[in-house]
Amino acid sequence: MTTSTSQHVETARLADQLERAFRGGAWHGPALAETLAGVDAKTASRRPLPGTHTIGEIALHARVWIDVARRRLAGEALGDLTPELDWAAADGSEHSWQEALDRLEEAHSSLHATVLALEDARLEDPVAGSDPTVRGLLLGVIQHNVYHAGQIAILKKAAEGRTEAA
Repeated sequence: MTTSTSQHVETARLADQLERAFRGGAWHGPALAETLAGVDAKTASRRPLPGTHTIGEIALHARVWIDVARRRLAGEALGDLTPELDWAAADGSEHSWQEALDRLEEAHSSLHATVLALEDARLEDPVAGSDPTVRGLLLGVIQHNVYHAGQIAILKKAAEGRTEAA
């Protein structure tokens, strides 16, 4: 059975926005993956501003929530995450950092593919989470990625000792 593209107009738009917020091409500035480009394990492990998460912790956190969204779209009933799952600590090794980046990329790619396969009619379906609809869940992931991209950009500047006004 062939599905008409008119059944995927809104989901295609949301998939595009997910891609822009994650990979790039958003008007606001660098996307999540763009802010992580060139970050090594040492920088990812640094805490240049007291009381903040590290870049590595933020990347792990973003991956968890991208994957939670995909799993919820698949119908998995997920409860609240433990603090250890929500904000996992990175071990600081280059191997673990590269693995974390790979897993983040895989989570995004999987969610993106899931959204592209959704029919528009599902966007108002209920889903567990802070927003009660599929559309709200997806908009939340986009907002979450943009928010953390901004945090990472600031942490990168602080780690490089660049605190002057931009």
